[in-house]
Amino acid sequence: MNRLIAESLACLIMAALCFICGLLLEGLRLGMFCAILSLSSDLGYYHGMREGEKKEREKQRI
Repeated sequence: MNRLIAESLACLIMAALCFICGLLLEGLRLGMFCAILSLSSDLGYYHGMREGEKKEREKQRI
């Protein structure tokens, strides 16, 4: 459970940093676009890691 909280927090921090950078460079639209892009890529990455861990556990059971 602690790992899930840490991964979620890291994902939100990355999105916030991307939003701030985009906001400072071009304005609100780019900031929102960068934040959404960061969130979607981070969530996809973590989802892939979770699936990989599940497959590894299944291999170890067999």
